[in-house]
Amino acid sequence: MITKLSLENWKSHSKSEFSFGKGTNILVGRMGSGKSSVLDALCFALYGTFPKMSRRDQTTENLVNLSSGAEIAKVELEFEKGGKKYAIMRKIGKKASDAEARCEGKLVQKGPKQVTEYIISMLGVDYELFTRAIYSEQNRIDYLLSLNPRARKGEIDWLLGLGQFDEAREAAQAAQGKLSEQSSMLSSPADESRLAEIGSRIGEQQHALSEKKSAQEKLLLEAEKARQEHDGKQKALSALEKLQKEYRTKKSECERAEGAVMRLKKETAGKKKPAEGEIEKLSEGHAAAQQAVLSAKQEERQAQTDVSNLKSEIAILENGKKLAEARAKKAGELSGKVRGILSGKSVTDLDSEAALLKDEIEKLTSLHAKLHAEIAELTSAVETLSGAGAKCPVCDSDLSGGKAEMLSGGKQSEIKLKKAALDATGTELREKKALLSSLERKANDLSLFNAELARLGAEGVDVSQFTDEISKKKSALAKSEERLKKAGASLASLEKGMDAARQALEDARRAAKLFSDLEGAALQLSQAQEALSKLEFSEEKYEMKRKGAEEARTSLARLEAEAAGQQSQVRLVTELLASLQKEFEIISEKRKTAKKYAEAAESMAIYKNSLVAAQSELRATLVEEINAALAEIWPSVYPYADYRGVKIEADEKDYRLLMQKEGWREVDSVASGGERACLCLALRIAFATVLTPDIGWLILDEPTHNLDSEAVQLLSEAINEKIPSIVEQTFVITHDTALGETGEGLVYRLERDKGKNESTRVEKPG
Repeated sequence: MITKLSLENWKSHSKSEFSFGKGTNILVGRMGSGKSSVLDALCFALYGTFPKMSRRDQTTENLVNLSSGAEIAKVELEFEKGGKKYAIMRKIGKKASDAEARCEGKLVQKGPKQVTEYIISMLGVDYELFTRAIYSEQNRIDYLLSLNPRARKGEIDWLLGLGQFDEAREAAQAAQGKLSEQSSMLSSPADESRLAEIGSRIGEQQHALSEKKSAQEKLLLEAEKARQEHDGKQKALSALEKLQKEYRTKKSECERAEGAVMRLKKETAGKKKPAEGEIEKLSEGHAAAQQAVLSAKQEERQAQTDVSNLKSEIAILENGKKLAEARAKKAGELSGKVRGILSGKSVTDLDSEAALLKDEIEKLTSLHAKLHAEIAELTSAVETLSGAGAKCPVCDSDLSGGKAEMLSGGKQSEIKLKKAALDATGTELREKKALLSSLERKANDLSLFNAELARLGAEGVDVSQFTDEISKKKSALAKSEERLKKAGASLASLEKGMDAARQALEDARRAAKLFSDLEGAALQLSQAQEALSKLEFSEEKYEMKRKGAEEARTSLARLEAEAAGQQSQVRLVTELLASLQKEFEIISEKRKTAKKYAEAAESMAIYKNSLVAAQSELRATLVEEINAALAEIWPSVYPYADYRGVKIEADEKDYRLLMQKEGWREVDSVASGGERACLCLALRIAFATVLTPDIGWLILDEPTHNLDSEAVQLLSEAINEKIPSIVEQTFVITHDTALGETGEGLVYRLERDKGKNESTRVEKPG
């Protein structure tokens, strides 16, 4: 009996807990309130999966309550069996899963797979049987009645666990067809005649192979004898070849030494062998000549250096002379410009003129400003008089009788005189300023020219000094060039003497070497002739041995070629024989395989028929047991007298559901909605009690779907009042509150505002 189920972060449940008892346990709530999630959790706790998950209608991500923000969902289930208490805990999340199984509080298994295997072993019910016999998925209570015969047969076969027989029978049928097809493909009437032909050819080739192997062995013996003869002759020839090589080497040495003696005699003909000490004297003379040449070269180099230095000094002096002449010319030009500026005056005179002009300009500037102010004042007075009345606005004197006009005319005349004076003053002022500007420019130019003249005077050198120094250097240059010429002539003479001494020394050394080489070659010739005379070698004997060895090699090669040809024929016959034997084996094996396929096809047909018989027998047995269970269950589920019984009749095409009312009739023709619902409930109970007799559980998810009010009433009475006497523990999920209003079962009410994405709230039994 299941006693407790706890959900934590499971689908819409944040944290929910259910305590179950014997009899009926009902979970009531609207669609989306999380009712079916409770049964999914119960199934998941036992087997680590549930129908929607195994069909992949829901993924692992959908199992964790998103509104809680958790990453792992947790399910705990407690139940009793055989007087012992068991507890199962499973966790599942995106990254990992875990499971534990405990018996009487003691951990007995850990890990999802291990816990599932433990539950199956302990309950004796696997996941497939649990979902077929115990757990009726949502809206499937009357599902069987809505199917056509073929579909209903398939569904009930699945519920009874007979569907595998159909799969096995179909597989056996397909295998039988394929085996028969393979047997036909491998069987051929032509194979038997081909086997006889191949057998005859194998005998012929075996005889031919025996003859060719005998011929090959004979040739191999002859070849071995020829090889021994060839090896002996070749060994003797090798010894002679070694002696021949040595003989020819010594003979070649004699010829080379003889040629060297003849060549050296020709080269020494007419020459005199140098006397003792002659080469040393010639060497000393050559060394002395070399030293004299070296001293002469040093003298020539020194003279050359002096000439080069003097030429450089003269060039520098001439350049300095040109610069001095250019400075003198420029100083003359600047002096002329200074005289032009002064025009017979002194610098003091120019400064006095400038000071006088500045004083006059200052006075003219003051006068010009004064005239300008007086004109402005007179103009203002005229403007005042023109607007005055009978009284003067300044002195308050009488202006009547034309006095104002007379005063205004006088002032205007005065303005004209002042303006004329202003113009004359302005003209004179501009002229004075222009004259002062000219004097200032002249003074500035004069200052620049005098500064440049001072600089040229400080840097100036007398041109005559350059002329004297250049003359001295050219005189020294002429002397150095003469010395260089003499040194060159002396060096040429000394080099000629040195070359003569070197040639005499080389001639003496060459002659000495030729005479020495001649003596060495004569000695080498004598030694080679003596060594050659000691060798006992005959070209005629060598040639005779060589011909004998060549004949033995030719004979051996011929015999080996014949043996190789015979071996090739043996190999070809062997390969042909192997090919024939392989073909013979293939055809024989093919015939054996065809026979095996035929025997296997016959066995598969027997197996298929056995499956049909076994399925029929098992179906009949199960139907008989289910009908027996229905006979006991029906009166409890349907307490009325109009339908006295229900049963199933099965054949190869359909399961017919029959109800007894004036004889047995099919349900579709007689039953109303309520009767059909009671029939389906009775079937579910029968399946559960027959297929899982030791469990005593029944799970119904939305059994009132598509049922009218009468059917719901009958189903409610059966669930609350009748089923507890048949099934120890029943779980019902429903949105219909009528199912929970009657009876003594435990009723849990589930609520949830799906629009606000709230978690499920559970109202426990009062």
